[in-house]
Amino acid sequence: MYHGFYRDKTVLVTGIAGFKGTWLALVLLEAGAGEVVGLDKERQPRSNFVASGLEQRVTFVQGDIRDPALMLRVLTEYRVDVVFHLAAQAIVKTAFQSPVETVSANVLGTAVVLEAVRQAGTAGRCVVATSDKAYGDKGGALYVEDDPLRGTDVYSASKSAADMLTQTWFTSYFKPSGIHGGIVRCGNIIGGGDWAAGRIVVDCAKALTAGCPPDIHNPEMVRDYFYVLDAVSGYLSLGAALDQDGVDGEGFNFGPHEHDVRNADLATRICDLWDAGLTWRHTPPPEPFPEILKQTLSWEKARTRLGWAPAYTLDEALRDTVAWYQGWAQGARLDDLNVQLLHRHRDRARERGLAWAREG
Repeated sequence: MYHGFYRDKTVLVTGIAGFKGTWLALVLLEAGAGEVVGLDKERQPRSNFVASGLEQRVTFVQGDIRDPALMLRVLTEYRVDVVFHLAAQAIVKTAFQSPVETVSANVLGTAVVLEAVRQAGTAGRCVVATSDKAYGDKGGALYVEDDPLRGTDVYSASKSAADMLTQTWFTSYFKPSGIHGGIVRCGNIIGGGDWAAGRIVVDCAKALTAGCPPDIHNPEMVRDYFYVLDAVSGYLSLGAALDQDGVDGEGFNFGPHEHDVRNADLATRICDLWDAGLTWRHTPPPEPFPEILKQTLSWEKARTRLGWAPAYTLDEALRDTVAWYQGWAQGARLDDLNVQLLHRHRDRARERGLAWAREG
């Protein structure tokens, strides 16, 4: 997988105990990474990271990315080769309620990580995850990587700022030092193991597990709903190609085959797959806050420069997402379930002839 690039390398993942960080770590181990080092503020007992036993398979460091001494120590002590920076305050509603903490985590935190990479000088590659929200509101048109970054609400603005700072570090510090960097911008990522309140998949899974109809607050909003393992394949494809012209120092969108999915349609598909005889209901949000009505990404640049494409359709993504939450509710061994879902996704990618999934 990934042309064997990650085999025997030491890889640092910030935010490893979170939803995306857990799946990224699992795939890195599957791809032969020599050691996966994870940094996070905490490990929630309910999390996929803990429940699947992943903390016994990685080197976990508890701490905050905003601690410069800690970041520098981790990079130098473990002689990290590749960095994936995922740690962030990732909830739009939380950003609206706690703006200073969000800016601190997303902007200052990113700057501290980048500066530690520069000072340590051990990692030759660094991938930073920002968000499609960094583009702000484009009135529903497809985002492309050359669009200006102009988030206007607190969450979007924090992602715009983090993205622009990352580009500055790449140009001013990384390239003169021979460090290769890249930026990932994704839409709404879905999959098993996400427990963040206020997300449609999570709200549906919680309600349906309890035998209740899910409450959907904004049924007409449109998003790119993107499977977590397809997102991970984008992260890792970019990291493996960072030394190539047209890739190093660039930002890349990654997204699904199916665009323009209404929240109402997503909730309907989840309810149908759950097969509990329940459907969703529309309830107004208890605390309205600013959100963009429609966001959707072009990933043509990733296709042409990285040879990347997602393995799953939205229906396939929802099938495996529902399978994870139902397995969790029924007390399944999450380590076995995760491996099953990971291998099913990899095999589908090979059936589709995707370069990142080839053996070797």
